[in-house]
Amino acid sequence: MENNSEIDRARETSLPTPQETALRRSLLKAGFGVGGVLMARQAKSTFDTPYQCTLSGQMSGNVSRNDGTTPNCRIGLSPGFWQQCSRFTTDWVVTPPKICKKVNGSWRVYTRTDPPAFPEIKETSKWKVSDTVSVSGSTVACTLGATLSSVLGTTVGLTGIPGLGGSTTRQVSLWELVAYGNNSSAFPQPIGQFARHIAAAVLNAKAYPTTYPITMSQLRAIWDAITGGGTSTSGQYQLMGTGLDAGQIQDYLNTTWG
Repeated sequence: MENNSEIDRARETSLPTPQETALRRSLLKAGFGVGGVLMARQAKSTFDTPYQCTLSGQMSGNVSRNDGTTPNCRIGLSPGFWQQCSRFTTDWVVTPPKICKKVNGSWRVYTRTDPPAFPEIKETSKWKVSDTVSVSGSTVACTLGATLSSVLGTTVGLTGIPGLGGSTTRQVSLWELVAYGNNSSAFPQPIGQFARHIAAAVLNAKAYPTTYPITMSQLRAIWDAITGGGTSTSGQYQLMGTGLDAGQIQDYLNTTWG
């Protein structure tokens, strides 16, 4: 039978941390609801990777070490890398975007490094991100590429940029996030910047499944906790208690790409 001190300790560990309470409050103000609470106490087994560059390592300071005893965390690619149009056909590990631009009256597949300027890309007379066009006599299907929700395996996503293709309830693509997630004209902040980090991490997890230090299931749990999706497998994740906020998650993800 439990004594009173054991009951008190159990009650204390079930209470939200000050950081979690603050995050709840900030997310409520931003309109994301009380479900927008970050994961807290990850099951230890889910962090057993060959690297110590994990979220649990972030909490204990492992990611800040550079003394040769801790492996380098920078084994992924940044959002800036994944947004590059010139890499659509070679480096994307999911359905890539294929954006078409009208040049001198003819449609061409856009292959430059930087994404088109925002909001210029919404000008349908100059750009196509959906539908088909004729490029040098061949039919090309223009697309924004795979959506965050479909690749992450969750029903909870963000709606796409209004006017950028499809309906206003269209699920946002990974490319839209890495290209424009940090743009307050495209996405409300801070969720846009946070989603941009998640999108890049998703692409890294797909590209380097055996070495990237955070898995798709962990990313899904983080995303669902932030958005209130709640699709994590029962018992695999405990979504309360670590005190990691969105900014700290972003800081951690920054350590995983060069």
